[in-house]
Amino acid sequence: MKYRIVFASLAIFPLTLCSSEYPIIQSLSDDMSQSAQMATSINQNIDYQPFILSVLKGSDLIKFGVKTLGDALTLVPGVDMGTNTMNNRTTIFRGSNPTAYGQSVLVIDGVVLNDTIFSNYNPYLDMPIELIDRIEVVRGSGSFIDGVNGYAGTINVVTHEHADTLSTQNGSLFGYAGSSNAIGGGGWSRYKGDNWKLSLDAFAQHNDNKTPIAVKDSLPSSLSPDDYARLGMIQSGVGATYTYNNFEIQGRINQFKSDSAFGNLNVIPNPDGTIKQPSWYIQGKYTLPLSSDTDITFKTSLTENSWESNSRPLPPGTVIGSTTFLDGYWASLMVKFRRIDGSAILHYNGIDSHHITAGFESSWDKAINMQSITTNKDTGVGLVDYSNTSRAFIDTTNAKRQSTNFYLADQIDINEHIALALTLGTINTSDITSENYGRTSLVYQPDYSNIFKLMAGTGYRYPSAQEMYVTPSPYATGNPNLTPEHVNSIEGQYLRKLSTNLTAGINLFYLKNTKQIVRDTTGTFQNTGDNVIHGGETELRGKITPEDTLSLSYSYIHGKVSDHSSGTESTLPYAASHLIKAAYSYDFISGLTLSGIWNYVGSKKRYINDTRSDLSAYNTLDLAIGWNMNESKGWYAQAIIKNIGDTIVRYPAPVSTYHDDYPISDRSFWIRAGWKF
Repeated sequence: MKYRIVFASLAIFPLTLCSSEYPIIQSLSDDMSQSAQMATSINQNIDYQPFILSVLKGSDLIKFGVKTLGDALTLVPGVDMGTNTMNNRTTIFRGSNPTAYGQSVLVIDGVVLNDTIFSNYNPYLDMPIELIDRIEVVRGSGSFIDGVNGYAGTINVVTHEHADTLSTQNGSLFGYAGSSNAIGGGGWSRYKGDNWKLSLDAFAQHNDNKTPIAVKDSLPSSLSPDDYARLGMIQSGVGATYTYNNFEIQGRINQFKSDSAFGNLNVIPNPDGTIKQPSWYIQGKYTLPLSSDTDITFKTSLTENSWESNSRPLPPGTVIGSTTFLDGYWASLMVKFRRIDGSAILHYNGIDSHHITAGFESSWDKAINMQSITTNKDTGVGLVDYSNTSRAFIDTTNAKRQSTNFYLADQIDINEHIALALTLGTINTSDITSENYGRTSLVYQPDYSNIFKLMAGTGYRYPSAQEMYVTPSPYATGNPNLTPEHVNSIEGQYLRKLSTNLTAGINLFYLKNTKQIVRDTTGTFQNTGDNVIHGGETELRGKITPEDTLSLSYSYIHGKVSDHSSGTESTLPYAASHLIKAAYSYDFISGLTLSGIWNYVGSKKRYINDTRSDLSAYNTLDLAIGWNMNESKGWYAQAIIKNIGDTIVRYPAPVSTYHDDYPISDRSFWIRAGWKF
């Protein structure tokens, strides 16, 4: 087995305020091994991390009027949103392959939640903000979470259930109602003893969302007239964590059911069509101290996730080849995957100025159930169960993977102003070639107010089950010979601490993405795309006065795409070159809080074979007024108008799908209230 050796990383450092006796932050070892404490220390430590990192506090997001995890991610510099015909939404980091999934990794309370079939986390984007203590977003490859190596970005969500904060709050109950029959509620609580802690959270919600305008699909209007795509959903979830001394067990169930949206065959489906994406996991963790400077953490987990579609993807009278579907084409499709995962992580602090981490993880993914019942594909009449045939919608016989991940990292405090960290890792999979990855970071702080970072790394995104094992259909064709996507990156950052609570920064990045997985003209997934992307982000975040909270950023993204299959080169498609994001809240003495969010998303280019004009730029403005939002205990209430200008927010649709793209939302109104205890 042939490997290429690549350096990699993480880096940080103890730095001093006035003298070496009073460090500004924890030592590198403490800072990285106790990341759960990061957002609660006096400086939040985010400025000192060896990444381009944003930390969004749940309390600030609620004041801004943010409703869900997905809404919160739109405030992160360089991050945009996209979707597909099934409204399987995805976050797009810096324009990296916006038509694919798995570019970023979602971690909730230490568990990776990207599913197996798409490598996506769409069902968790509607998670209520009231359950979230903070969101830590790394832009670029790598992560400060042991064993997690995001390709374009990593999203680490810490729920109140799992957080160990300084807050005296023990729980809350909340509820909301608004436009499109939206209604929901839930709560969380935690209980502590001398050496144990039990935390719980739960929620349920529903809406009847649909596109703000009727859309035209790819069929003649006589077969499929303009109609509204249904985007509604029903969701419920429960999470629990129990900790006893060095042992922890946690689990989460997430039930997610949505309307069939734009359909999985580029045609508006029947109004009653549904998609289900349920998932659950349970994880156990035990930390064994070996000595005063050495410990080892063992983790094991079991995860199941499913995708199920029941709809009429094609209307009566549709003709495909020589087959006429008199009653339309009906499909009941389902696939369920199971993952078993185990890992061991060794931390060693026995050498001065070093913190060494060695980790090994092994996982087993396998399709454990599948159903493929559709209208007879030959006659167009009646239903046929193709589940155990070669004409099933996915090849579950080969849809399995065993992976091992080994990594070694050294975090080095060179002196009180400079820190360096190096990480080397290798991933071996049973169905694809092995790959090495790595990252290196240098952080320099000459004084309290100025911080410089230089980072370089390489990462990989492995193809999903959909990309490799979906059988030929008008939707797509899998390719079992795919290889991982590659990224090589260089990043630099300068931060200026204007005050203890206010930081300005500028970030520059250069990304070379190779072997990008895209669908060719036949709909088959291929490693044919190479991207070169560069750009920058400017930020101002924190508090100007004790009464206000500010988050302001501008992002510039530019890139070129080379398609090896056609020999063409074009401007990076489906990525806005300009993004402006602003969120601001002000607290009045009377207990009222006024806030607003403004988002500007620039125009987006098309693929070279798409003759449509660019997708137009748009901007949205949200306004909110709240009462008692800052109190750690007691009642609070808030009213929010989202997109007050009634702009139609559109996500780009590929050629030959929906000519007018995916119109997702317009103006909406909702209220929420809660009780903290």
